[in-house]
Formats: sequence, structure tokens, C-alpha cells
Amino acid sequence: MISSNPMRMGSGSETGKPHMVFSQLRGGVMAYVTIRDVARRAGISVSTVSRALNGNGRISAETKHAVEKAMEELHYIPDSRARAMRSSSTKTVGLLVPDIRNGYFADLAYAIQDTLSKAGYCTFIGTSSENVRQQDVFITNMLSQHIDGAIIVPQGEMSEALQRLLRRQLPVVFVDRRADELDMVPLVDSDPFPGMESALRDIQEQGHSKVGYVSGPILDSPTLRERELAFRDCGTRLFGEENVFVESTSFDQSSCVSVIRRMLSSGVTSMVFGYSPDTVRAIAMMNGVGGVLESGMSFISFDDIELFRLTTPQVSVISQQVQRLGCLGAETFLDMVQGGHPRSRRVETIYIQRGSVESVR
Repeated sequence: MISSNPMRMGSGSETGKPHMVFSQLRGGVMAYVTIRDVARRAGISVSTVSRALNGNGRISAETKHAVEKAMEELHYIPDSRARAMRSSSTKTVGLLVPDIRNGYFADLAYAIQDTLSKAGYCTFIGTSSENVRQQDVFITNMLSQHIDGAIIVPQGEMSEALQRLLRRQLPVVFVDRRADELDMVPLVDSDPFPGMESALRDIQEQGHSKVGYVSGPILDSPTLRERELAFRDCGTRLFGEENVFVESTSFDQSSCVSVIRRMLSSGVTSMVFGYSPDTVRAIAMMNGVGGVLESGMSFISFDDIELFRLTTPQVSVISQQVQRLGCLGAETFLDMVQGGHPRSRRVETIYIQRGSVESVR
């Protein structure tokens, strides 16, 4: 015979800890504890429990204590969907990043989620896999939910799903990357010029006279195009146009070695990677950072991911200050939720010198 009382695990007598309540059994099926269960345990009506939870009406201290005690005993969690039906705010935010496996985007997502959590918001995280179609699938799924808005690392174009999202007039913030034709959306990103200038000056001071650049998939990313522009501008001023070499597309593992060989044959002794996954591929194909250096090539990468701090020697980086970037993105969103009209903001990149840049003297 199944009891109508909540199920408990263990006697609790051996450890002295309270019994753990999982749920109730109804018709042989595990079910969530409901407000009715709380009312039954407290010995009061459902409407009274509802008023106590929502702070509506006059509730005695004794009744409030009984409700709180029943909730604690049953491990009751108020239904956010029910609250959403009574309020225009759900305290939920959709967050879309290109690839959560990428250390940089993992750090970015953490910084955003942490800031939103401190403000009482729950974050739903999705990945686009650097694909517009998957981006739009996630956005469409978000629109089917009752969310307060979204923070997105876009794929660089005005897609159909992005247009639908903006027509909802929900707070939307772009982080890390801009989207073409969407200047009306607040953007929090990094300025590549300060870090690039400092990195190339270090390369010059170490005695390198020719420098190469691998920019990543710039056709899909206005942000990567701006990084290449920063390299061309700073590199031409410091080294002369004839001494800068650019690979404008991302390369896979099969072509990684040939790219470095082409740079070496042109007299290049140092490289800057504008897209950290390319750096990781280069390190893997060249048998670690030491292998790249043994080939006669010093190098610097964008994004200060954990892997670059674990190699021997460590990788010099142009950091986007991802923690600050994520916090500002979340704060910009919260400002919009409060009715503000925040402007786009930029975080200066900074150069962090490490062992992957060696002197040629």
C-alpha cells in the first residue's frame, strides 16, 4: 500500500541529519511537490499558502511560520512558470555562444551567468557551433519560452530568427561580436588595436623584422575582420607593408604546417593568430609550443584561454579581458531590463608577454 505522505530516504537516526524528501507518489508515478502538498502539511488552505508565498493579504506570523516549515520539510520549490503567469518578468535570460568547448567562450558564459545570477536571474545557455542555422534554431526555441531577453554572440548577419527576436522588443545585447546591419542593438566587445599595437611592438623589440598573421574565418565575422585591419594598420606602421604577411582564412590541421612553412620561406620569424582555435591546431600539429619555436617561429594568439597558460613555455596573448567583457554584457542587459537605453561599450585588449616570443638576437 502506497502512503500519501512524502517518501523519505534513510532513518536519519544514524547521522542526525533530517530525512531527505524527494517527491510524492501519485498513481505509482513520481511527481513534484505542489502547493497543495504544502497546504496539506501546514493544515491550511491552498489560497492561504498562495498569499503567504506572494506576500498578498494579511498573514499571521504563526501561519507564515507554518508555511515555511512545511516548505522546508517537503523541499518545496515555487513554480517559476506559475509566477511568470502573474508577472511580466520571469527572471530568465537566454545566452547563446558559438562553442562552449572553446575556453574563451566558456569563460565568457561563466562571467555572464555569474553576474546575472547575483541579480537573481537564471541563464539558459545554448551554442550555435559557428553556424547561422543552429543559431536561429536556438533563438526560435528561446522565443517559445517566457524569457526576459537574450545575450547573444551573433554569427555576423541579420538572420530571420534575429529579426523575429528584435520584433518582440525584448532586451537584447550582443557580446564579443557585432552583427551586420544591427547597429541598433547594444554591443559589448573588445577593441583589438591597443593589444595588437603592444604585441607588435614587443615582436619588434625582440629583433623580428617580418611578421605574419592568420586571421581566422573573417568572411563570417566582422570582429575577425576588424582584428585583421588592426594587424595591417599597426604592422605596416611598425614593419613596413613589404614585411607583413596575412593568411585571411582559417586553416585545418592538414594545412597548418604548410601555412607556417610559407611564412618561414618569406622570412617571417613571428606570427599573430587572430583566432585561438587556429593557434591550438598549430600547437598540436607542431608538437607543442616548443615545436613551433624550434621551427624558428615565435607567435602570439588572441584570447587568454587556460590551455595557453598550461603549456611550456606559456603562450603570449592579446587578452580581451573576458571576465570584464562578460560582466559588462550582463550589466548592460540588466540596465535594459530596468528601462535604460545603454550605449555600446568597448573593452581595451591588453598584451600579456610570455615565453612563446623569443629574441632573434
